[in-house]
Amino acid sequence: MKDQVQLADWVLMRYQDLASERAPWDTVWQELAEFCLPRKAEISAKRSMPDTSRHDVLFDSTAMQSAATLANGQLAYITPADSRWFVYEPPRGVRSDRAKQWYAKCSEIAQLMLATSNFYTEIHETYFDDSVFGTYALFVQAGRAHPLNFAKFDVGTYSIAENDESEVTTLFRELELTALQAADKFGEENLSDKMRKAVAEIRRTGKGGTIKHKFIHAIYKREEDERDAKKADGPNKPWASVYVEQASKHVCRNSGFDEKPFFAGRHVKSMNGPYGVSPAWMALPEARQLNFLTKQLDALAEVKAYPRLLMPATHEGEIDLRSGGVTYFDPTQPNAVPREWLTQGEYQIGLEREARKQQAIERAFHVDMFRMFASLDKTNMTATEVAERASEKLVQFSPSFTRKTTELLTPMLRAVFGILIRSGRFPAPPQDAIQRDAMGQPVLPEPEVSYVSKVALALRAMHNLSLARTMERNAIIAQVRPEVLDNFKWDVIARETARNDGLPSDWLAEESDVEMARAARAQAQAQMQQQQEMLTMAEAAGKAGSVKQDSALGRLMNQATA
Repeated sequence: MKDQVQLADWVLMRYQDLASERAPWDTVWQELAEFCLPRKAEISAKRSMPDTSRHDVLFDSTAMQSAATLANGQLAYITPADSRWFVYEPPRGVRSDRAKQWYAKCSEIAQLMLATSNFYTEIHETYFDDSVFGTYALFVQAGRAHPLNFAKFDVGTYSIAENDESEVTTLFRELELTALQAADKFGEENLSDKMRKAVAEIRRTGKGGTIKHKFIHAIYKREEDERDAKKADGPNKPWASVYVEQASKHVCRNSGFDEKPFFAGRHVKSMNGPYGVSPAWMALPEARQLNFLTKQLDALAEVKAYPRLLMPATHEGEIDLRSGGVTYFDPTQPNAVPREWLTQGEYQIGLEREARKQQAIERAFHVDMFRMFASLDKTNMTATEVAERASEKLVQFSPSFTRKTTELLTPMLRAVFGILIRSGRFPAPPQDAIQRDAMGQPVLPEPEVSYVSKVALALRAMHNLSLARTMERNAIIAQVRPEVLDNFKWDVIARETARNDGLPSDWLAEESDVEMARAARAQAQAQMQQQQEMLTMAEAAGKAGSVKQDSALGRLMNQATA
């Protein structure tokens, strides 16, 4: 296990390596931000004072508006604040009704905790980073004022690394704090000598309170030889969280987390390193050209409105360009009349090119899909009808949505589950939900997460469309060969199509209950058939006069005629 000096040196050296690998990306992100998100264009070209000069070189806002539409659409249709969008479910193998009800109750509590925390403001900014930069990082921990506290790390301030399975397991970020902020965050006793002196000087004179100091925050998975698994304190938790004051190489905090506390994801993963490619990256050529084209069209429109004039030298100072103005000329010299000059640009062609490039940018940001969802909100269409309308657009969006569930939402919701159960926000789990680990110790396994947002349901309903088309084709065949229907698992189809349409899972009967109901029904039918056969036999025997009244068959006959 490293001592404090070794740990600080290791963190700073690892940070330098990761920052060097990230450096080429900073330049790309800077350009993407300048066209699509100017308020975050402080990556490789930082400015000490706020200003609006970045907007002065922009002549078209299509890329900015499209990025905002994608970010807002993901918030509204993937993680909406005003409706349920996820459900905790028991792990596979746990089929108890009590366990299902407990997980459903936990889902309701977690949804409320998210709504009352800063989650939705931070996830919104995360979606902006996803739309423009293609890479994002969201952090969650137990808060002081609220059970959950989220933080979205700004692109250009953190570096990431993957494990051998392409999962991001390491994040080093840079943050700047004043001496007083550092004292509040880490405790004055945990600061370096130089920082403690700075705090004392600020408190004594008030001077230097705005000076920022750079810290490195390292989050990574600890190796087994770096921790004592029998201890539950911060330095021995599975996930390390180490803060180092860069100038003094001083460890201000060495702590950790029980589960992964950050969720770094990519819109589409790049082939060059652990970072991602965004819709803005794909729209960047059109954004550059559209910006130039709009600038030229504005100039042409200005020329059309205020045309250039070719004037004879004899009229200098005598041309009146005011509305209703009068300019005198010599009619004996027709060539001396002022006239327009070089105003023949084709404005309509420019507008057509502009429209095509705007459409290309909007397609890259899936604007048409979210506009469709907004229009469907005003109708009473089923999830299947929505999927029918949206199938082509959803196919294009599906890969990035799947990556968000695996890299961002599912691990984040499982971390939230762990934080809330440790803080006592959930009711005690039923015994049916408890399992045993390899050592025989009782553990509560991670829940499964199911998504019920509009986008999730529309994607799942596409399977229902496939079923409808398949059944339509096979209906004709089934009229001739009914046994063709034996190829389908009807119970699986019935349950999955119900889930795809958003039916709550607790509305479906347990599979074991279905089997019991079918067995009871089959037994009742068998008894009825047996009784019918005995009655038939009794009637035949009665006609022969050979049935004894005290026999089982005779008693059955008497009951039938009573």
